Order: sequence, then C-alpha cells, then structure tokens
Amino acid sequence: MTVTPAQRRTQAERREGTITALLDATVRCLAERGYAATSTAAVCTEAGVSQGALFRHFPTRQALLVATAEHVAERNVEDFRTTVDTGVDTVDEVVVVLGRLREVVLSPANQTWRELLVAARADADLRGAMLPARESLQAQMLVVATELWGARLPADDLAAVLSIVVNMLDGLAFSALDPDPTAAPGRTVERALRLLAEMIVSRYPQEPR
Repeated sequence: MTVTPAQRRTQAERREGTITALLDATVRCLAERGYAATSTAAVCTEAGVSQGALFRHFPTRQALLVATAEHVAERNVEDFRTTVDTGVDTVDEVVVVLGRLREVVLSPANQTWRELLVAARADADLRGAMLPARESLQAQMLVVATELWGARLPADDLAAVLSIVVNMLDGLAFSALDPDPTAAPGRTVERALRLLAEMIVSRYPQEPR
C-alpha cells in the first residue's frame, strides 16, 4: 500500500488561512461578546493564533475590525444573490424573498455590522475607516438587485426600494431581542413583510407577457 505524502501548503496559502481564521474568529467574537469585549487577545484565543501573527497581518485592532466588516460584506452580497434569486411577480413570492432576506440580516455574521455601526456612532475614527466598506456593500447590493429585479422595477426607483427593504429589515434586527426569525413578535413581523410586499407588487405590477 502506497501512502501519498500530504502536500505542504504554500506560504501564500498559510497566510490566507491565518487571515481567514482571524476574520472568522472576529465575526464570532463580535456576535457572541459584543464590540467592547472583542479584543485582539480574545480573537487570537478564538482563532488559535498568536497575537504576533495577528499583528503581522493587521497592525491595529481597528484594521482587524474594518477587514472583518469587508469580509462579512462580501459574504452578505453572495448570500443576497443566492437567497433572493427567485420570482417576484406575486405578493407571496415577494414575501418569501423578504423572509429569506430577514434570515440573512438576522444571521450571526451580520451581527458584526450592527455591532460595528453602533460603535462607530461614538468613534469618529472607526466611522471614517468603515465608510469605504459601507459604500462598497451598498454599491454591490444595488448591482445584484439590478441583475435580479432590473426588468421589474424602474431604474430610478430600484435603489430607493432596496433602501426601504434593507432599512426595514435592519430596523427589525436592531429591535429584536431574540435573533430567531420565528420568535415573538413573529406574527407582527410577518404581517409587516406582507404589507411591504403588497405595496411593492401593487406599485409595480407585472406587465402581461
């Protein structure tokens, strides 16, 4: 029996693996412990990486947090694309899309954004450092929305409709004590999503094919 030796990872692969481990650990720390308790020491313990290794890739805690926001943004865009790639011709279909989007918004990874946005309100340096990531996320979300729904919604209204949907779901996430989408006040939220779906469909009726 011939045993094939395990292929050693390249330096670039090891570097990428360490960075990914640190970013994923930061996401978990922010979601489970909150902004204040997400120290570089806590992240290193969670990731199983030394602080020396962390600072080789991220010179400051803020650099790590901003990179984590960008990391989550990329994931959110992909989740957005795969989650809502479905029909939006009827109220029921739009309700399904909104429900799936709410699950993405309530995900532990997206909690990263809420923790950092709240912290940035009182930290001008963090607020400025996060601005490019926020603008990039908004632009990418609009591109995906255009690809999915550009034929249904007028170009002049698409960004506004996306803003209404995202802000509503973010507001629900900020006010939710329990991240479980089925938790109370589930019925009120479900009704709110259906009302929003009804307004969207009635405002932009599908033209006969």
